[in-house]
Amino acid sequence: MKKLGLIVCLAWFGLTAVRAEAQTVQWTSFEHLNDSLRKERRPLLIFIHTDWCKYCKMMELKTFTEPGLAQKLNQQFYCLSLNAEEAKTILFLNRTYTFKPTGVNTGIHELAELLGREKGRLTYPTTVFFDQNLQLLSRVVGALDAARLQQLCE
Repeated sequence: MKKLGLIVCLAWFGLTAVRAEAQTVQWTSFEHLNDSLRKERRPLLIFIHTDWCKYCKMMELKTFTEPGLAQKLNQQFYCLSLNAEEAKTILFLNRTYTFKPTGVNTGIHELAELLGREKGRLTYPTTVFFDQNLQLLSRVVGALDAARLQQLCE
């Protein structure tokens, strides 16, 4: 009887973990984007954020984990997460972008600056949309809840 209870308990936890994973946005890396696009053309959603941005964190924890939105994004878009302060080289649309130091332990990524700058300013979070032909569609500055992001994805 104890074994049956243990099996049921493990199965329940396993199903919960699978369900939780299916309810979050599956992020595509910039490194794998070209391979993904060769298999299937889709629009892009690029989420520009930083580690210290509370509104960015809210979107990561609430917006991108809303089941209906996550399902839509996973099926219809390639979603990319771009940390504007991460010091790594990114190849995007056949061009290489790097981190530009602006002081001691500070800087900004060239790609975040290029995609996210609106009226001369870069604000976090910023969500950028490209169509399936990789043409820039729009840039939305500020935090988005799941309902608003769902509307923008229509």
